[in-house]
Amino acid sequence: MPSIAAFSTKGFNFYFQSARAKIDGKVASHLVQFIEGAKHSLDVAIYDMKNPDVLKALKKMSSSVHLHILYDGGKGSGVGGGSTNVDPKVPTGQAIVAAGLRQFAHAVQEKGSHLMHNKFIVRDGASVWTGSGNFTNGGLLLQDNNFLTVDSPAIAAAYAKAFGELAGAGHAVSHTKGVQGVPAKVKIGNVTISVLFSTQFKEAEGIESELQRRLEGAKRLRVIAMLVSDKGILASLLALKKIDVKGVLDPNQMKNVMKGKTGDPAFWFANGDKRFVAAPSHAFISKGDKNDFMHNKVMIIDNNVVITGSYNFSENAELNDENMLIIESQSVAGAYNKYFDALFAQYEKNGAKLPPA
Repeated sequence: MPSIAAFSTKGFNFYFQSARAKIDGKVASHLVQFIEGAKHSLDVAIYDMKNPDVLKALKKMSSSVHLHILYDGGKGSGVGGGSTNVDPKVPTGQAIVAAGLRQFAHAVQEKGSHLMHNKFIVRDGASVWTGSGNFTNGGLLLQDNNFLTVDSPAIAAAYAKAFGELAGAGHAVSHTKGVQGVPAKVKIGNVTISVLFSTQFKEAEGIESELQRRLEGAKRLRVIAMLVSDKGILASLLALKKIDVKGVLDPNQMKNVMKGKTGDPAFWFANGDKRFVAAPSHAFISKGDKNDFMHNKVMIIDNNVVITGSYNFSENAELNDENMLIIESQSVAGAYNKYFDALFAQYEKNGAKLPPA
């Protein structure tokens, strides 16, 4: 019987993780292997990175390939433990310095409470690692996350372009000007994949609009989400309440949405709908690296389309630096459906209350 924890098809590898549901995609080891497979270059854009195996692998490769690390350098009450609407973190700067990687790393400073929230690596201009998880013990070992690799120079070029813009001196200006890029769309074998990037400029709703377009008229929907608070996305989901829809959520991040503090107070997630379950995760803790969020950002539409990436379905995500992938493939959707079903069964039996107290 095929494993729930991993799936491969031409040009792609997918890895699924959930310590609670005993789904072990061996993500940390696969990530180390991806890093150590580099021949020429590694461009790393990561929100949070403290896992010692990953740091050690990057240090090892720094002597033989061109290594450039970008990480979120945000500070202030809107980021970290004081935040109620973003995935909070402890800064990675100290971990990078301790690993001997300071000369290869650059902190990306964003405005206000917004984040450089990407989680991707471009290897040798030919392959990409990305997904929902940060390179931390929590992200790779404890949380519910999904990850993938894509072997495609065209997709790698799209990520490399985004990486270059993040690293550029004009990064803040590009946000202010609000120039939207065109999604990269590539066919690899039998899979069509589109990649979208968000930046911080005002009314940056390109990803939201594309997501809403994909949801319109859906007959079947599965949602695996840390957070759904964007009003437009909530409206699209509300329109689908009578279809075959189920979801797995993080109760701590969804608390304000369900209790009407953000979004629509009448939103149907909050109304005791048994089609939605929640992981028994814990609110953010700043000490150590033991956060166990239900951290996925996934939608599976009509058994044919998978939406995944770093992009939480929130207003804040529109103004972060994020990436989202839209994968059109029945076989890939099937792998994600198996992952969803395993999570749903686990949390239907041993989950948290929705809405949370």
